[in-house]
Amino acid sequence: MDTEEYVLVLGLLLIVAFLLYPSEAISGTFCEGSSGELGGYSVGVQNGFLRVYHRGEEALVAKGDRVLLKRENVEYSYSENCYRLVVKEKPEEALYIFVLGVVLIGVAFYYMLFLKYR
Repeated sequence: MDTEEYVLVLGLLLIVAFLLYPSEAISGTFCEGSSGELGGYSVGVQNGFLRVYHRGEEALVAKGDRVLLKRENVEYSYSENCYRLVVKEKPEEALYIFVLGVVLIGVAFYYMLFLKYR
């Protein structure tokens, strides 16, 4: 195998490693009148409503056990006027692994298509 084929295989292995990289489960408990941050999410409980924001948009709105709006993978449970949230997300390092894999594949294809067989 040539060097560019090794780079291509390495890029594919990095992308597979990203897919197999375990997600982090971040959890927290929020009661009436409390607010705070949970990973990259902003959470607040007011008037019995649980509101979860991600990147400035509502990701989850719930009142008690009823879900009014759910856009993201945020799990919650309700008991005694408090909400327990669990957010699963990949760590930032996993994103860097994925990007590096895509860049290596792009470089290998560019070299094979435009430079090697010119």
